[in-house]
Amino acid sequence: MVPELAPVPHSTSLTIRVAGRVVGTIEAAHAHLIQGAVLHSPMTVDELELMDDHAHTSGRAKALERSAAYQPPFSPAEMVAKWRERAERHRATAQNLCGVLRWLRNHPESPAVRFDGCDWSAVAARKELAHQRHTHSRCCGQLGFWLRQQAAQQTATALALPPAANDAAQAAGKVA
Repeated sequence: MVPELAPVPHSTSLTIRVAGRVVGTIEAAHAHLIQGAVLHSPMTVDELELMDDHAHTSGRAKALERSAAYQPPFSPAEMVAKWRERAERHRATAQNLCGVLRWLRNHPESPAVRFDGCDWSAVAARKELAHQRHTHSRCCGQLGFWLRQQAAQQTATALALPPAANDAAQAAGKVA
C-alpha cells in the first residue's frame, strides 16, 4: 500500500491517502520528502512514521549529547592567546590577498595569479578578502570579550594582594 498525496483546496497542506482512505495530512513544504521516498522506493505509512520517529529521536539524542558534552576548564589568558592568533592569521591572509589584488591590478593582461599554492582571479580574491575581513572582525570581537574577562580576573586578584613595600609608610599612618 503506497500512500498518495492530494492537495487540500484553499490550504497549504496535502492529504495522505492509502487505498482511497485519508490517513493524515502533511504540509506542502515537506511533501517532497514523502514524494521522493515514494518515487524511489515505495514506503508504507508505517515506514514513513517510523522514519519520522527516528528523525525526531536522533535529533533529541544529538541535542542531549551536545548539552552533556564535557567542557574542559579554560583560562581567559589561554582564550586571549587563541583568539589573538586567529585574528592575526586572518589579518595576514587579508593582507596577502590585498597584495594579490594589487598585482592583478598592475598586470591586467593576466587573468589569474598563483599565490601560496592557489590560483587567484580578481573575483575570487575579492570574495575571499571579504570573508577574511569578516572573520577577522569576528575574531577581534571574541578577543575583546576575553580581554575584558582577563582584566576582570586580574583586578580581582590584585585587590587581594597585601600592600606593596613602598606603601608601608602610608599603611602605618605616616604621610610622606
